[in-house]
Amino acid sequence: MRSLLTLCAVIATAVTPVYATDYWVKNGGNNGADGLSPATAWATLQHAANVVNPGDVVHVLDGSYQGFDLRRSGAPGNPITFKAEAAAALITADNPVTPDGINVENAAHVVIDGFVVNNRTRTGVRSAVAQDITIRNCHLGHNGRWGVLTGFVDDVVIENNEAHHSQIEHGIYVSNSGDRPIIRNNLVHDNHANGIHMNGDASLGGDGIISDALVERNVIYGNGAAGGSGINMDGVTTSIVRNNLLYDNHASGISLYRIDGGSGSSGNLVVNNTIINAADGRWSVNINNGSSGNTVLNNILYTFHSFRGVISIDSSSRPGFVSDYNSVMNRFSTDGGNSVISLAAWQALGYDTHSFLAVPADHFVTPGADFHLLGSSPAVDAGTAANAPPIDLEGNPRPVGGGIDLGAYENQLVECGDGTIDAGEQCGEPGLSCADPCTSCLQCICVLDTPVCGDGNVCGSEACELDGHCAPGQVCQGCQCVNPPPCASGIVIAKPSLRLRATPLLLRLRGQAVIPKPWSGVDPVQNGIRIVVDAVSGAGGLDVALPAGAVVNRVGWKVNSAGTRWTYTDAAGTHGGITRATVTDASRSVDGLLKWSITGKIGSTTVPNVSQVRTAVILGAPLECAALTWNPPSGARPRCSGDSSQIVCR
Repeated sequence: MRSLLTLCAVIATAVTPVYATDYWVKNGGNNGADGLSPATAWATLQHAANVVNPGDVVHVLDGSYQGFDLRRSGAPGNPITFKAEAAAALITADNPVTPDGINVENAAHVVIDGFVVNNRTRTGVRSAVAQDITIRNCHLGHNGRWGVLTGFVDDVVIENNEAHHSQIEHGIYVSNSGDRPIIRNNLVHDNHANGIHMNGDASLGGDGIISDALVERNVIYGNGAAGGSGINMDGVTTSIVRNNLLYDNHASGISLYRIDGGSGSSGNLVVNNTIINAADGRWSVNINNGSSGNTVLNNILYTFHSFRGVISIDSSSRPGFVSDYNSVMNRFSTDGGNSVISLAAWQALGYDTHSFLAVPADHFVTPGADFHLLGSSPAVDAGTAANAPPIDLEGNPRPVGGGIDLGAYENQLVECGDGTIDAGEQCGEPGLSCADPCTSCLQCICVLDTPVCGDGNVCGSEACELDGHCAPGQVCQGCQCVNPPPCASGIVIAKPSLRLRATPLLLRLRGQAVIPKPWSGVDPVQNGIRIVVDAVSGAGGLDVALPAGAVVNRVGWKVNSAGTRWTYTDAAGTHGGITRATVTDASRSVDGLLKWSITGKIGSTTVPNVSQVRTAVILGAPLECAALTWNPPSGARPRCSGDSSQIVCR
């Protein structure tokens, strides 16, 4: 599916320019109108979903609507957006296809923004087999099974939603091997099972792993009457859970485990969360089923249960486990909760050396209601800066004062803005300002800005703003110093595959792309072609120009009688070791579509960095080309794997 979506995006951008259109939908509208203004708005969301294209925005006025089923894609930087214009755009009936309010399926680059979706048969907003989907600012209450459900969706962003009172299961459910989800700034409460659930679902296909998730700045309470966790993680790896407030949940706080995941939930960071469980709850943090290599830092952990405690881990999950700088209670378990040991016994095992015992009244302004820290809280300045987020749950700076505070909230400077310079203040008062151009003043603290590529300041992860900031031979692209790109057309190679071995050389390269007509230089007999396999930065790869010219002494190009296939042969591999190349004009299928297959097997080369491989094929004039930057081994397809001797990309 991903390859098909890529090809569709290439065709759309290469053949017809993308012109974004604003459409309107309202109660009492007319699907026979043009939909281009509130006065000529359409009547139904499904009509809009049937016609939108990349970059289009569907503005939805207040009213009651049947949901919609969307199976059309936007494009990178040009998503399809459905946006509620005010607070009362209500989805009051399931969409025509699935038992959900809104369904986005077999699609990519879509934004769903601001809808109220209550009391739907199954899900408020569902997305499946999709990519780059954003669900934000929605209110999702009392739905039959889930508030939000995603399945096999990479790069989903679920933010600023309220998901509550799901009747059978979870508030937010990310499932089925969808990598790189972002779940942030949501209010998730009173759902029958989990508040937020992530499950790799190996039994349903895929690798069963959700990797590189970010779960941050969510407020999660009152969930779990039927069991589960405030944040449940089955088969979730190399992910971050930070700045979340969990309280009054009736089962577990944060659970890392494996039931149906492709592996245990391993290599995760749980940092600066506040977790206070209800009296009928379970452990604040559960780690089981081979979930090794996890780190638990800077958290405030407590449970009102009579005998359960703050951290439970089993023997299979202890390898690589790190826990420290937490506020805890005197109950831990090393056998999955079957028995309880004290903090002293836990510390004797090498855990939580800098942690301490405290109760909610020691920490919070109003325990149970206001979880901001008291100035006298032992959590103030008690944390470690290692892996601590730079802001807290409310977006305020961290650290403030002498160090990192524990929990989701950083205690702020209460005298900021009073016109005098008080202890701990760095800016915002007369005579105090931030000297570093990469910082801004926030609550009288100089906080690192998010780098803005193009602002002239080299900040954060940026390596450059101008070519002159880079080493000789490199250029500045996206504020990173890279090797000069051989193709600047913006056309992406579709259906790509690559195999490159260093010694003896073996090259197998295939792909296709739509090169807009009229062609000015696509004629290999007259102009040759150029093939580049290199890295974004660093050495390695090959850059070969196969010269123009018809076959002479079995070397050169020949063309078929229809003039649609050019074939290059050179058994000696005179040019870069390439022995055969075929370019096919497939315009009968899609106008301007060119396909190629290239083979090399003479000599040797150096394999580029497997995490930064690029491919480009120049088929005619400089812009009659297509290129692809492959994802690293851990990324989504198209990606490369291998080492310095050989890479395989597909």
